[in-house]
Amino acid sequence: MKKISACIITKNEEKILPYCLYSLKWVDEIIIVDSGSSDKTTQIARKYGAKVFFKKWDGYVNQKNFAISKAKGDWILSIDADEIVSDDLKNEILNVINKKDKFNGYFIKSKNNYYGSFLNYGALRKDYHLRLFKNKIGKYEETYVHEVVKIKGQAGYLKNYLFHFTADNIAEHIETVNIYTEYEILNLKKNGYTPTGYSVLFKWIIIFIKNYFFKFGFLDGIKGLIFNVISSYYVLIKEVKYAQYYGFHKINFIKTLFKRAK
Repeated sequence: MKKISACIITKNEEKILPYCLYSLKWVDEIIIVDSGSSDKTTQIARKYGAKVFFKKWDGYVNQKNFAISKAKGDWILSIDADEIVSDDLKNEILNVINKKDKFNGYFIKSKNNYYGSFLNYGALRKDYHLRLFKNKIGKYEETYVHEVVKIKGQAGYLKNYLFHFTADNIAEHIETVNIYTEYEILNLKKNGYTPTGYSVLFKWIIIFIKNYFFKFGFLDGIKGLIFNVISSYYVLIKEVKYAQYYGFHKINFIKTLFKRAK
């Protein structure tokens, strides 16, 4: 039987962490890398038998790769402290890691809970992330936010969900937008991004129309409307913040009104 290590990074996650760890009782080890929690996060982690390591905050990628480096299992399941593995997903994972196939990793679809309800459409309609992969053949690629795993070889897709309990309320969601867009600016700076009139003025509107209408975000009701508005607002804030850094005076808004950013 192949062994599996669950890897999680934490800081002040006492609210949802017990449910996360309870859903992982079947794995062979749980690795927690904490960056200095002031609540009961580490006590809760030890209560569930997790191996707890401290690492001063060094960005999402470095924290997660450090957690992976401590894992002893044949497979890594990398999840966040606000995510819960369903029983169906557990059974599917145990099945795929013990069978011989061509895949060295698997994408898992998230079922996202915003404002107390699960949303199924819009920007979240196909929310897949590579979370399960063989040890020693994958790691997170360098980026400031929205980190992704790259592996050697092919990856497949699992059918069952990882439940993600994110913003409890709208204020919390907007606060997250402000924090994450600061990291987004660092990514754009690093990549030499060039803003345009289109990216600053219209991109967020196009994304809203695409997600709310063409990806059926309206089927999630009023919470779907709020989520997709805030998701589009995220794009607007990111682009405006970067345009300010880049210099509004350097952007010819009229000439680049229909030109995508590079």
